[in-house]
Amino acid sequence: MKEVSVFYDGAYPFITLEDKAFECSCRLEFYMASGPGGQKKNRTYSAVRATHKRTTISTVAEESRSQSDNKEKALKRLKKKIALQVRKDFSSTGFKVHPEAAALFLKEGIKKINSKNRLYPLYCAVLLDSIYTSKGKLSEASKRLNSSTGKLNKVISSDKDIFNAVNSLRSSFGLNSLRLS
Repeated sequence: MKEVSVFYDGAYPFITLEDKAFECSCRLEFYMASGPGGQKKNRTYSAVRATHKRTTISTVAEESRSQSDNKEKALKRLKKKIALQVRKDFSSTGFKVHPEAAALFLKEGIKKINSKNRLYPLYCAVLLDSIYTSKGKLSEASKRLNSSTGKLNKVISSDKDIFNAVNSLRSSFGLNSLRLS
């Protein structure tokens, strides 16, 4: 995983944008994909590379023969990738759960949500920001999220991208990597 980027406002201004506004903040490149897919695969510019202009993070989608389907997939992947790689600087304010994600964390602890939920990138960003602010220590991060360490560990283990991002953060703080149970 790429090194973590720290922004004053973190990933939140980017991943909370409406789809059209987010698309405008990206550079989209359309190209011909190679590989299987029938006669039409190499004749149309259906593959999409989306690059976020401010962070320079990019993703690709080329599995569909439809350019619009690939664009939608690339932008969705890009939001998640930004959430995984961009951290917020809480040094002056202290960690706070983003207001739009408060219902997912504060009352009964962490709620597990489906990766298809539109709030999933925000969910990922809050989880990782709490771990980043806790210098990679899950026990501290779980307290910040009003949850148990075991529940936080379960949530982390349920998504390989989050799991890898957490291990990358932990290694940057000199801590051992987590292992899947």
